[in-house]
Order: sequence, then structure tokens, then C-alpha cells
Amino acid sequence: MLVGCSGGHSTRSPSSRGPGREAAPLPTQRLADQPPDPKDLDLKDLVPPAGRIDHVWYVPAGRTVPEVVVGWSYRSRHVPSTLTDERYALTVWHPDQVTAGSARWTPHTLFRGSPFPFRSTSVRTADVTGDGHPDLLVTIMCDGCNHATASASIFADRGEKVVHIYGKGFLDGSKGEHVGVRGRVISETAWGASRGRVWFDEPRGGSSVCCPAYRLQSFLRWQGGSWRAVMTRKLLPDRDRLLGQRPVPAP
Repeated sequence: MLVGCSGGHSTRSPSSRGPGREAAPLPTQRLADQPPDPKDLDLKDLVPPAGRIDHVWYVPAGRTVPEVVVGWSYRSRHVPSTLTDERYALTVWHPDQVTAGSARWTPHTLFRGSPFPFRSTSVRTADVTGDGHPDLLVTIMCDGCNHATASASIFADRGEKVVHIYGKGFLDGSKGEHVGVRGRVISETAWGASRGRVWFDEPRGGSSVCCPAYRLQSFLRWQGGSWRAVMTRKLLPDRDRLLGQRPVPAP
């Protein structure tokens, strides 16, 4: 069953940015001697001084440790073909050296330089690798595109690292200047996870992508370190139950 990251919310922190400032540095500084519960961390410590926190998602521990994911923004160089000079980053903070009263928190930045802002639904969790810890399902919507165009990626913990295990492709928001995000590019397509499987619900046939003759549902399972297609099925749009469950994105 797909579970939204508990405690996800939007927040703002003070910013010292000036117009035209270059990209903010990555939050590479580890935080030592901090509380082991991510909800007890001081949020302003989780982004660089020039960054601004936009969203926070708390990831349940499962069988391992809890984490916190931060969506933050900063001012970058001007690219004429993008809608704004604002750029967006996504960082996972993972605890190690955990004791009863303290932990060292290490950042892992999954996206940086995105021209597309994050939304409250950008990060969802589901254990799709079967290791007992929630994996991250990341959807980044193109705010200047039609047909609910977005990128889809999945990230999983591997020891002290967070690795990208799904989502080949690149969603360009700059008309060929390579300012965008990696991930599988989807349009009018919902996706999520259920019972340990990842599913995609795509339009097929018809006169256009917004008016399909049918929907194609594909189900994938993570096995032996790779993805395996386990089932596909065709449905008429009015009989598609997945689309009635507030999917992300909503076609």
C-alpha cells in the first residue's frame, strides 16, 4: 500500500539571497551530536544559508531508521529559456552513529538545479524493494508543460547511500540547454505502488493523449537488484479504478 510521507508540509525559512546569486552550495556538512528523531532537528540546519525550505517530508523508520527529506530552493544563474532563475533541490538526511540520545545526520542530495518546483505530493513512500524500509517515489511536475508532464524516479537506501533505482530519461525545462531533471518522462500518466509493486497507468490509442481509447496499466516488481514486468492490462477509461484513487499525477 502506498503511504504518503508522514508530516509532509511546506515551510519557509529566512533567506539572505540577493538577485542573480549563483547556485547555493550543497548541504554537505554532516550534523553531529543531533537528536535521533528527525522531527527534533532544527530545519534551518538542513539547507545552505542561501537556501529556502519549501517542503519537508518525514520518512518512517520501517525496520531501520527514520529520515527526513527536504525540498529547498535557491537563486541560480539566468537561463533565458527557463521560466525563472529559481532552482530547486531535494535532499535526504540519513542518520548514522545512532545512540539512544544522539545521531550524526548525513545529507544525500537527489536533485539540484531543477527548474520545476516541488509540490506536497512530489515525495511519497512505499517499500518496493522488500527490505522493510520505505523507498522514495519522486514525481516532479513540469509547471510549463501540457498534459501533466512529469518525471518519475525511485530512490532506495543502500547502506549509508541513497541510490537511484528507477527512472531513465531527462525532463528538460530549458529548450535544449540541459536545465531539467532526470527520471522517466511521463504524460497523462498516473503512477504509484501497491503490495510491493510499482504501477503505471498510461493513455493509449485515441485521437490524442488526453482522449485515449484505453488505459494501459503496467506492474513492475523489484527482484534480484532489477525490475521485472509482472503484469500489463488494458482498461476502458471509465473502468479504471486506479484513476479514482487520487493518483499522482492526476491525468
